[in-house]
Amino acid sequence: MLTSRMTKEEISSALQSFLSRCSIPYQKLPIDPLLLELCYKEATDKGYLTEDSQEFKPFISQGLILSGPCYDHIEHTSVKVWMALVSGALIYGDDKFDKDTASAAMFCERLLRGQPQEDRIIDILARLLTDVPRCFPAFTANLMVVSILNFVNGSILEDKARGMKFNAAADNYPMFTRIMSGASEIYALAVFPPELPVESFIQALPSIMAFILDGNDVLSFYKEEILYGESGNYISTLANSRGWDKRRAFHSVIDETVKAHEKALRILDSDKAALEAYKRFAAGYVYFHTGLDVRYHLNDLTLV
Repeated sequence: MLTSRMTKEEISSALQSFLSRCSIPYQKLPIDPLLLELCYKEATDKGYLTEDSQEFKPFISQGLILSGPCYDHIEHTSVKVWMALVSGALIYGDDKFDKDTASAAMFCERLLRGQPQEDRIIDILARLLTDVPRCFPAFTANLMVVSILNFVNGSILEDKARGMKFNAAADNYPMFTRIMSGASEIYALAVFPPELPVESFIQALPSIMAFILDGNDVLSFYKEEILYGESGNYISTLANSRGWDKRRAFHSVIDETVKAHEKALRILDSDKAALEAYKRFAAGYVYFHTGLDVRYHLNDLTLV
């Protein structure tokens, strides 16, 4: 049985410790207005934005708040723009599928049949898949496409598992669902400039994915626990599956996130370019969460 919810002060203190252990100072970075205009232009040229349909526009800016600081070190503008657009579509999909998985359930079938998706922005997500090979090497692009399909199917899985009784022996199930629904391969693979050979970073990929997934759970926990009182998030699922209270689960996930970060640094240490790219990404990933205050509300906390 879970104990009472954590307090705002407890979460603030834990997050401050997390940032310190990762050697990432708290910052809020401004959005790049020139890059945002390039994103709007690409979306207009592709027909994602029209005079009659502007509903995707606010998600583009949210997507750039995510991708901008994470991939500021990437010199290829096409990669930055695509990451902003796909991130915006994934942010929309994350909220959409949480409320209704009907469009998720038909996503793969419609994609394979070449049919438009029932939801306009979900259709944009499907169309963005065709541009992956234009931005990334073939093998990297293949993994990214699979990641997006897993994101959709993971959302369906989470919906089907609501209220499911957890088997104590299935202690690896919570991470399985997070890998399915987190689209972490996309964000981990995009860390590295396309010209870097895959063998220079591929062994660090599992650790970077863990940092992305667990880091998001850590940095999302304040709004989920205090503002919305959610019980279906990863930390709550972990607590339920292991018979822990949320406090223990939260600190456990923080520890795992720090370990994953430190392991990625060790693995990449032999390649200066790959290591620097990951360091820039890791800090930028935190700054995405601090910058998107409308979603994560970290400005409510005392983080310095």
